[in-house]
Amino acid sequence: MSLENSITSVLLYYDIFSYPLKGDELYTFLPSNSVSKEDVLKYADEVSRDRKSPFRRKMEYYIIEPVNGKIEARLYRERYSGKMWKIARVITSLIKMFPFVRAVMITGSLSKGCSDKNSDLDFMVITAENRLWICRTFLMLFKKIFLFNSYKYFCINYFISENQLEIPDKNIFTATEIATVRIAYNTDLVHRFINANKWIRKFFPNYELCNEVTHKAGFRVNNRRSLYQNITEKFFPGNFGDKINLRLMNYFRKHIDKKYSHIKETDRKSMFSVEVNVSRTHPGNMQKKILEAYSQKLRQYNLSEKIIYFSDK
Repeated sequence: MSLENSITSVLLYYDIFSYPLKGDELYTFLPSNSVSKEDVLKYADEVSRDRKSPFRRKMEYYIIEPVNGKIEARLYRERYSGKMWKIARVITSLIKMFPFVRAVMITGSLSKGCSDKNSDLDFMVITAENRLWICRTFLMLFKKIFLFNSYKYFCINYFISENQLEIPDKNIFTATEIATVRIAYNTDLVHRFINANKWIRKFFPNYELCNEVTHKAGFRVNNRRSLYQNITEKFFPGNFGDKINLRLMNYFRKHIDKKYSHIKETDRKSMFSVEVNVSRTHPGNMQKKILEAYSQKLRQYNLSEKIIYFSDK
């Protein structure tokens, strides 16, 4: 793929969200690393002046045509994200108190600094081994009882255990989420998570694993464990805790199969993952929608769709 097409393919992905990129961001997510950052940005500036180019540079941003207020929209979202970070700090301090929570990450729109009034506050949680479903149940009960089941500021749609840190879905959507994740609690464990998913560099070879600036939250992170955890976790020891964990997992699996029985099994599997050490819940199937939208944009510009999925070759 030519450098111009590589640059265009990156900008097209973020154009799905009407989100222009700065030079550093463009270079980080470029699907090739054979050229230095200085040369990439120099080339991007030159090409963007060509009338036939699919993208433009305006101020410090690179944008797919038409521009149509996309920069103003990004600036607004950055300001709004500042408000969301204050809420994220409070919610994180609550989540880390729950039994078997070992790490908390911010994902979704806030992790990219592009939240708006319609955005949810998305979290990813790493739990203790063989205690994921106990942890998840406590958190969901809290949401249902005290937050009236609102997802607005308490959307935890991905749980994994500390013994199973590699994400099995290897595509540009999950790679982007991992590369932009923000550390909210337990820096060391989140670094382990990122290193366990270094396959994302197949998509973004210029991405620097565990870069402090890239993964920094919008608040000061407190990595100290909660004393409340130590007390509540004692109620689920050894084999007893294992059995409770399995029962809760099986209950949720039956619930999903019944509630979404009208949906094809292949679609259900892309929306939900129910395993002992993995819980993924995306009822809206956002991953599928974004990948399909990206495929359509690549076809529109006659670009290869091979960059969407992971390959060992």
